[in-house]
Amino acid sequence: MVDYQKWIGEKDDDTEISKLSLPGTHNSAACHVALPSVKCQDHSVSTQLRNGIRFFDFRLGKLFLKDGEDGKYNGKELQVIHGKFPVRIPIPLKFSSVLDEFYSFLDQNPSETCIVSIKQEGDNFNDKSEFPRFVWDQYINQNLDKWYLNGDVPKIRDARGKIILFRRFGLTDEFQDRPYGIDAAWWPYNTINDDRGVFQVQDFCEVKHAEDIHTKAGYVKDFLQTATQHNSSADAPPRLFVNFCTGANLFDMDCWPEKVADEMRKCDIGALVNKGCGIVILDYAGRDNWDLVKSIVDSNF
Repeated sequence: MVDYQKWIGEKDDDTEISKLSLPGTHNSAACHVALPSVKCQDHSVSTQLRNGIRFFDFRLGKLFLKDGEDGKYNGKELQVIHGKFPVRIPIPLKFSSVLDEFYSFLDQNPSETCIVSIKQEGDNFNDKSEFPRFVWDQYINQNLDKWYLNGDVPKIRDARGKIILFRRFGLTDEFQDRPYGIDAAWWPYNTINDDRGVFQVQDFCEVKHAEDIHTKAGYVKDFLQTATQHNSSADAPPRLFVNFCTGANLFDMDCWPEKVADEMRKCDIGALVNKGCGIVILDYAGRDNWDLVKSIVDSNF
């Protein structure tokens, strides 16, 4: 029986991360009380880690954040947000608190690794270098031993006990002299299949009407097959297949994240989960006792 808390510990050191089937979550920390359409998950990051999730998606900004004694933003923290809204109301969720959950888990489970996607949300930064400088100085540089920062796809042995950075923001020249994670700064909006070299992505998110969910499910299934076919070849170069099973429309309650997640399950995407099917990114991942997450993890064995 698979131990979902330590399942990567059962895999060989020489296995490339890209060869694994990895369950992931979209807007991973959006499990708190907030606007109904903002909530995307049913459990905390720590609970997700214990149940086998190994890809995490965070959007960071400084909107609404007051972290100084005077009640004003003083530049010491970023908060986790979803679009234009905080993931937790009324007390913003600081990213440092989220990272503490990862560090604690990895200290207790050094056989494990996880991929963390960080994206800049909002344009209220002073210049293009402010966000990458802030993330580096305040979060990464203070815990360098906890991060895998090379731009390649690592083998498990190189990433155990560490966070693999999937960087969804650009860099200015001042950062070119250091490793700063897998470069995922850009892909076409609403793409159904875009090959960026070290990674390939399906992120069709324009679910405007309930019937569009079935169209989305078709793209997810096609991408599962694409990943499985690539990873079944011994000669294929390492590539992360990033497959978002998510989408939403703020103005249609039938297209809010919880409804989309339930309808996606009815489309039976789990039937195409196989060994090497890539990163499968879910909303409400804990549904039905984590059954889809368990299926993804189980496919590795």
